[in-house]
Amino acid sequence: MYKKIIVQFAKFATVGVINTGVDWVVFFLLTLAPFFQTFESWAKAISFVLAATNSFIWNSLWTFRREFKSGMNQSENKVAAGSEFYVKFMVVSLIGFGLNLWAFTLARSYLFAGTNRLQQLFALALASAIVMVWNFAINKLWTYRQDKK
Repeated sequence: MYKKIIVQFAKFATVGVINTGVDWVVFFLLTLAPFFQTFESWAKAISFVLAATNSFIWNSLWTFRREFKSGMNQSENKVAAGSEFYVKFMVVSLIGFGLNLWAFTLARSYLFAGTNRLQQLFALALASAIVMVWNFAINKLWTYRQDKK
């Protein structure tokens, strides 16, 4: 059982690294347009939603494939079942985004309060690690939970 969780976590982390790339590339491409240069937060919101959606797809088809397929097979309405998985995943992702911001702010204020880039990078890494564990655990226990029937 522990081996399965470790393998799932490794897959989840791999998807997370790829999605960080998706988030950053989409953000930087959007900010080439004058509108998004003025309103960067809109570019960030769009890049977050696209990266989280990409994460949902890959985690559903690869990381939690068995759980996702089982949940879809138990439902007569596949659209409703898929939508429920997606909404749950996005709720977890949005809470994770808030936790990331909170953890980064605390880390910058108390652990890595200096002005150099290395301290900033350590704070980012710590916040990302905390949220990766949160997202994995809550998605495993709630989004993709399998009811024993």
